Amino acid sequence: MIPAETVAQAHAASILATAYLCGSTSKTLLRRGSELNGPCPACGGRDRFWLNEAGNVFLCRASGEGGDAIVLIRHKHGCSFAEAVEMLTGERPVPAATHAPVSKNEDNKFREWARKDAWDIWQSGRPTDPSRGGHLVVRYLAIRGVAMPDWHIRALREVDNLAYWHKRASDQHSTIIHRGPAMLAAITGPDGRFIGVHRTWLDLSRPNGKAVIADPDTGEVLDAKKVKGTQRGGRIVLRDGEPGAGLTIGEGIETVFSWRELREDTTSALWCGINLDNISGKALGQIPHPSLTVKDTLGRVRKAKVGSHEPDLTDARCLTLPAGVFGRLTLIGDGDSDRFSTQAAMLRARKRHALTVPDCLIDWADDGLDFNDMLRRLRERRPARAVA
Repeated sequence: MIPAETVAQAHAASILATAYLCGSTSKTLLRRGSELNGPCPACGGRDRFWLNEAGNVFLCRASGEGGDAIVLIRHKHGCSFAEAVEMLTGERPVPAATHAPVSKNEDNKFREWARKDAWDIWQSGRPTDPSRGGHLVVRYLAIRGVAMPDWHIRALREVDNLAYWHKRASDQHSTIIHRGPAMLAAITGPDGRFIGVHRTWLDLSRPNGKAVIADPDTGEVLDAKKVKGTQRGGRIVLRDGEPGAGLTIGEGIETVFSWRELREDTTSALWCGINLDNISGKALGQIPHPSLTVKDTLGRVRKAKVGSHEPDLTDARCLTLPAGVFGRLTLIGDGDSDRFSTQAAMLRARKRHALTVPDCLIDWADDGLDFNDMLRRLRERRPARAVA
C-alpha cells in the first residue's frame, strides 16, 4: 500500500511541470487564454493536447485521456499507478523525455511549407559583396572585429527590411513586432540541398551590431538570431576549402570567421554548425553536473544532469560528415559558456565525427571568451590591424 500522503503529493504535482517532464516545452505548448495547447507528449499531433493550470488537469482529445499528473505520467509512459506516483515523488527516475511523435505525412508537409517560406526569405536577399551592392554584412563584421573575407561567400546574403514575427502571450497568432536589416545565411543538408535560412537582425549603431528586439507584452529581450525551415543535420558553408584540406566547424558565423583570422587559416573548409546540439548530436545517457542544481516538482533541490560524452549513434538528425573528403577536423570550443556541459558535448562530437574523419581535435577559446572576443581584444591591442 502506498501511504495516503504520498499519493496526495503525486495528485498535487504541477500539471505543467509534469508535461515538461514528459517532453513538452514552452515552445510547443502555447497559451490559449487560461489554457495551454499543443502536441500531446504521448501521442503527438499538433493541437490535440490541452492543459488547464487552474484546474491542474490535462485532456488529450485524440485518446480521450485526461486528469491529473498521475494520469499524464501513465498516459506518456504506460506505467502502473504505483510507478507513476513514485516518479512524481522522486522515488523512481522519470524516463528521459522524448518529443511527441508526429505522423510522417504531417511532419513532411510542415517541413516543406517551412522550407518554401525560408526559400522566399533567402531569395529576397542580395549578395554581400560590396561590388554587387552589399554593405550591411561588411559593416556588421567590422563591428565584430572581423575582416570581410576576400572570397565570394555563396551562403550569405543581406536584406534591408526583414520582418521579425513573434507569438505574443496576448494573441494566438504570430505578429510582426520588429522590422529591420538582417544578415541571411543559407542552411544546406547533407546532400547540399537548401533546407532553411538563418537570420541575424542587425543594428549597426550598437557595440555588437545586433538588434535589440523585445516582447511588447513582457519586455523580455528576444534572440536576434532565428532559423526558418530545418536546422537539424544542416550546416552553413562559409568556405569550401582546398581539396584534401581540413574542415573547421563552429557554432556561429562570427566565431568561425574569427577563428580563421586568429589561426591564419587559408585552406580549410569552414562550416557553421548553427548550434552545439546539432554539432554533437544526442548523448547516450546523462551525467550529473558537479555544481548546477534543479528543483523537482516537490521543490527539492537535485543535481542537474547533462548529456554524457558518449554519442547516440542512432541519432540521424544531426550534423554528419562525408568519409574520405577531409584530411582533418577541427571543432571550435567556446570558453564563454558552462565549461562542463560544453566540454561533454564537444567530446561527444569528437567521438561521433572521428568515425568519418579520424584526425579530429578540439580547439578551445580562452576561458571566459569565445574566438570573437579574442579577436576583438587583439584588435584593441593592435589598432593598426583594425578593420576599416
